[in-house]
Amino acid sequence: MAGEGAVLKKAREEKGLSYQEVEDSIKIRVRYLEALENENYGVLPGTTYTRGFLRTYAKHLGINPQEIIDSYNASLVKEAEPDIEPRLSPIPSNQVWFRPVVLAGMAILAVIIVVGIIFVSNLGNKSGTFHYTPTPLPAAPKASDQNTADSGMGQDTNTVGQEQNAGQPSQPQTEQYEGIVVELTFTADCWVVVNVDGKQALSGTIPSGKMQTLQADKQIEFVSIGNAGGLSLKVNGHTIPPLGKTGDVLQNYIIDENKVKELAGS
Repeated sequence: MAGEGAVLKKAREEKGLSYQEVEDSIKIRVRYLEALENENYGVLPGTTYTRGFLRTYAKHLGINPQEIIDSYNASLVKEAEPDIEPRLSPIPSNQVWFRPVVLAGMAILAVIIVVGIIFVSNLGNKSGTFHYTPTPLPAAPKASDQNTADSGMGQDTNTVGQEQNAGQPSQPQTEQYEGIVVELTFTADCWVVVNVDGKQALSGTIPSGKMQTLQADKQIEFVSIGNAGGLSLKVNGHTIPPLGKTGDVLQNYIIDENKVKELAGS
């Protein structure tokens, strides 16, 4: 052990705090608290969230968070550098040599094809003469007929315009939502666990630039949000203020019918 886990555990025991009491205060689950104290970082969702958990836990226990973070950084194992594979030498291509007889045969075949094309073209040109009969142009309309047509077109245009105006709504309609619809926009990498109506619908690290839409009948629960500053939410078309800053960890954030009514009233 590098030491940061032992420091956290000792401080918690000196304060007489149980894991459950710490979870109720800082909203970090018991299994994550145990992993921090045992330095079992494989349970946690990446180094970014591990640093955030360590910082929050240290502040709660009255320990300098930077000392804990420095100790954690020192314990990280450098990733092994990838082996450089030797450059592959190009496979020499075998040159194909054609015999003179083959080349001569191909040349003769090409000449025969060209002669055949020329012969067929000349034969087509010598076939029967094509006669073209021009189609007579329609006579120009009289002035009286033109005026009558213009008058009729004006009436039809007015009638169409009235029908189109009658079919247009007087006011824009407001978009209607069925149940609770939450639109998630990830502006940075974010680790989330989300339940929809009591069933898990989303879990894992979502990369920056992704969008996700969730729909529920009664409730959408954000069990855990890592890097809360990298997530933007819209509930039934209403934008929710930022849930936190970059690196913040938020847990048990619930959106239900009361939350929807509150946003609609604001």
